[in-house]
This record gives sequence, C-alpha cells and structure tokens, in this order.
Amino acid sequence: MTIIDVHAHYFPPTFIDAFARHGAGRRAWPEHPPELDARIKDLDAAQLQHQVLGLGHNQPYFDEVEASTMVARLANDLYAEATIRWSGRLAAFGAVPLPHIDEAIAEAVRCLDDLGFAGIGIGTTALRRPLSDPAFDPLWAELDRRRTAVFVHPVGTPDTFTTGMDAYMLGPKFGGPQEAGLAAAHLVISGVTRRFPGIRWIIAPMGGTLPYLWRRFEEMSESLGQHDWLAGDPGGELRKLYYDTTLTDDPGAYRFMIDTFGADRLVLGTDAPRVTATDWMNRVRAVPGIEAADMEGVLGGNASSVLRL
Repeated sequence: MTIIDVHAHYFPPTFIDAFARHGAGRRAWPEHPPELDARIKDLDAAQLQHQVLGLGHNQPYFDEVEASTMVARLANDLYAEATIRWSGRLAAFGAVPLPHIDEAIAEAVRCLDDLGFAGIGIGTTALRRPLSDPAFDPLWAELDRRRTAVFVHPVGTPDTFTTGMDAYMLGPKFGGPQEAGLAAAHLVISGVTRRFPGIRWIIAPMGGTLPYLWRRFEEMSESLGQHDWLAGDPGGELRKLYYDTTLTDDPGAYRFMIDTFGADRLVLGTDAPRVTATDWMNRVRAVPGIEAADMEGVLGGNASSVLRL
C-alpha cells in the first residue's frame, strides 16, 4: 500500500530570510533546519512513501508584485531542490504570488510544467480577498484546464486573530479551522467549484468548521431567495472536495466525516514537522471503526488519484 502525506511544511533559513526582507513587516515562522535527512528518517519509520511539502500559512502574498513574485519563485526553487534531492519521497505544492493574477498564473504553470509539482498550494485568503473573488477566475480556469490539485491552508487572516486570541495561540488553533470553513464555503456558495469542476480541492484542516455547519447553507439559501447558490444539493457540492486529517485524532470526528462526506473524501495529512509523520499517521491508523479498505484509501489511495505524483 502506498501511503501519501498531503500536508507537511519546510521553511528553511533561506526562505525565512527572504520573507523577512520582502514581507513589509511580516515574518514567516517557524524556521526549519535546511537539511531534510531527519524528515526522510521519519518517513521511513512511518513506512510513508510520499510527503508533499507546502508553504501553509507562510504564503507570499504581499502588496508589491515584485516582492510577492520573487519570494514565491525562491520558495518553489527550494522545494524543487528538495524534491530532486529526495526524488520519489518528497513532492511539493507550488506557491503563487496572489493576488497578482498574471504573475500567479505564470508561476503556477512553471510549477506544474517545469518543476513537476504535485499541485498548487494557496491560502484561505490573499490580502483579505476571498478565494471567490472574480479576479481569481483566470487562475482557476488555468488550473481547471489542467485538472490540478489545489491545497487550501489557513493563513491567519485579521478577523480570526481577534483581541486576546494570540495570547493563548487561539488564532492558529481555533482561528485556522474557522478560516478553512469560510474559504470552502466561499468556493461552494460562489459557484467556483461548479464552474471549475476539474480542480481537485483539498481543504485543511479537515474542512475546519465547514462539515459541522453545512446544513446552514440551506437555511441561508432559503432566507435570501438564492436557491441557485448550491444547485439544490449543498451536500453534493461539499462531497466534491477533499479534506485532510490534520484537524484532530478524535474518532468521533472521523466517524462524522465519513458518514457525512464519505471515506473517499479523506486524505492523510500530518502537518509535519509540527508533529512527526510517524506519530500522526499512527493516530489515524488507530481510529476505530474504519473499514480496512476505507483506511487504505485515507492513507494513500484517495490522494494517489488526486495528486500529480
């Protein structure tokens, strides 16, 4: 069985330094060692064949187009070096310099055609613009044409980092899932998922709050008289998305997700190196009540049909 981890990060010092120089006061975090030997040992211990690296919350979304483009290209070059060095073990989701759409499209094409990446990684918002912003449609059209996997990760938008949240790390812990739920809702309600059906969206972490609140879409649609928002089938639209496993190891959450969207919508994500891939994969494997065939899909089968590996 091939095991694939779709959610991992790599922020070496070269990237951290470039982000600090060009990020207009923003800083990327945390810094990771430049060497990946320990990461490969972790994959070996987990018997995990492929791990996909991405920038996660450290997206190169800056006001200045040159700065945004430069940091995106630098990150992608670093990831390309890593995937070549560890060919067959590491893959990558390419970064694009949103909201600068022409540059974002050009970098996405470079990532997919020249660097051979598994897909494209994006944040839940880009300089406060939602993913449903019509200005982003040309990017979605290009990725739709290529049937690209697009990995959506929280970025820490201002509305989720309200007063008092940062003191207890509640921003990333609780704000991130809120962001993910809102971003997925924007994609579905705006019609992006219907207009660009070739994109394989993966929402981290496990769709955030969306799976638990999706029935409220029906209420919203009825109260606002917008019956065409979800084409009469909100559950069906949400079952077109994929959800990674980084939200929790609570068996009840897995049971809920499988009952609501199906086991074929879940893909393994570990958030390494925040935790080791070995530890998180073992937690997922230990979730009771999942049929063996479904677990095989979660650990790798589902992702293998989505990613360009």
